[in-house]
Amino acid sequence: MYKNSLSKDHKVDLAKIELKQNSLVLSGSWTWTSIDEEMLSIVDRISVSVTTIDGMNIEKTDTTGMYFIHKLCQKLANKTKKTYDVLLDSENQLFFDSTKNFMLLEKSEYNKYTNEEQDSEGFFSSIATISAQLLEFFGYLCFSMYSLFKKNGSLSIHRVVETIQSAGIKGVLITSGLCFLLGVNLTYQMAPQFSTYGANIYVVNFLGIALLREVTPLITAIIVAGRTGSAIAASIGTMKVQEEIDALSTMGISPMQRLIVPQVIGLLLALPVLTMIADVASMFGGLICAGPLLGITPDLFIQRLHYNVSINQFWIGVFKSFFFAWIIGMVGCYCGLKVKSNADSIGTQTTKSVVISICLIVMVDAIFAILFKILGVN
Repeated sequence: MYKNSLSKDHKVDLAKIELKQNSLVLSGSWTWTSIDEEMLSIVDRISVSVTTIDGMNIEKTDTTGMYFIHKLCQKLANKTKKTYDVLLDSENQLFFDSTKNFMLLEKSEYNKYTNEEQDSEGFFSSIATISAQLLEFFGYLCFSMYSLFKKNGSLSIHRVVETIQSAGIKGVLITSGLCFLLGVNLTYQMAPQFSTYGANIYVVNFLGIALLREVTPLITAIIVAGRTGSAIAASIGTMKVQEEIDALSTMGISPMQRLIVPQVIGLLLALPVLTMIADVASMFGGLICAGPLLGITPDLFIQRLHYNVSINQFWIGVFKSFFFAWIIGMVGCYCGLKVKSNADSIGTQTTKSVVISICLIVMVDAIFAILFKILGVN
């Protein structure tokens, strides 16, 4: 028999596991105050064949208790290669059935990303390790997205709204302001070149293609990676240090679905809108400077932009921003989970999240440029 130990101050019935003949009998109170993970070790000490798991004597339980009962069944099934059902009264049976679809990210899963690379690893070895872990993390994230929308998972709307506010609303001024200045800067830099050959009007074509298709989406994504991506890594890293992620897993709540998926969804919604606003700001900067430098009136600028720059240039930039948003959210969460139990590690992983995000964003942008050229997308 296994009975967990509690202090005398806890006046609750203890959770008990007893082996009676070929049955594993569960009794007592199966709540978060009366159980611990060491109770599962009884499975390793069982030497006889267990045919049933009897939970008719359980007095009360909660979500944590049901989580451990599911874990007990799973661990026993892994040992005996059989599938087990728990005998429960009608009320507990409904509770047990309703918790079967818990999507849990076990410690053994998310801890794959929590161990920093060894200092002795070489540069290329470190890149290979991070690439493999990011690819595996990408798979877990895709599966969690699928589970969320196909299996009636629970999405934390509050965290989605927080991410949209952080990345989108609070980032509008900085991104639109910088992109406006980029439009001004490019117009100033290219004006002498176009004037030399009497091709003043072609500055509109240049700005339309360069800003809408490449520069604005790229700069916007880099700014968001520096602001929001690093904030996500620091937030999850702090939770890791304070063992809040372990607490979520213990309570049967998936850290992937509760923390990571909402952050990614929030960025997927915020970054494309932010890119559209930045596109307008950058073209406005070019419009203002084209008049005094090249003699192009605002009406002529807009007319030329409308007839000579395809709307596809705008939509290509917005399309790429969805992939940039996924990269920023995924890398930020990945680096947050890699934080060790010290404050220095938070700073290290926050810096890494920005560096890795920017590298991947530029790499993906280059891949898209090659693909669009091959496919003839203009």
